[in-house]
Amino acid sequence: MNIFLKKCLSLGFFGIAIALLPDIAQADNVYADLPTLNSITFVSSRGTSGTAIPLTANTSLALTSVGNVNVKSNTYGGFKVEVESTNFGLLKHSSGAGMAYNLNYNSSDKGQITTKTVVEDNGALITDCADDTGCDRDVKISISQSEVVSKPAGLYSDTLTFTLTNK
Repeated sequence: MNIFLKKCLSLGFFGIAIALLPDIAQADNVYADLPTLNSITFVSSRGTSGTAIPLTANTSLALTSVGNVNVKSNTYGGFKVEVESTNFGLLKHSSGAGMAYNLNYNSSDKGQITTKTVVEDNGALITDCADDTGCDRDVKISISQSEVVSKPAGLYSDTLTFTLTNK
């Protein structure tokens, strides 16, 4: 009888141990998907697009704002902004005459844009650029006196194309 009582008590303790374990239900993983922001826009500081910067004959143009680039990017790996000049860094006149100019992007001198040029390259998320308002980058140009001397009067123009690549 002693042996029988020990077996009943052992089974009884085992049964109590099972009853004390919590019942567990596991849910599937919970997911959220934030869409990627990938946009770049240029806003002219000259008012209406195509409004010319006034030049003075035989005088250089000090660093002058032409607008700003607004970047919206929320990728973890950062982003890259490149710029390309239609006239390879020249303001062109209808006669074919040209004036070389230098570009300044976000307070950084980039020189004359003769080829597609990286003007910003970030290797991580930039939180200022990762929301709906994005971040603004100033775009300015300067022209040396030697480029203005002995040029025909009239309108000189170029087109800059900014490209945003998320990483």
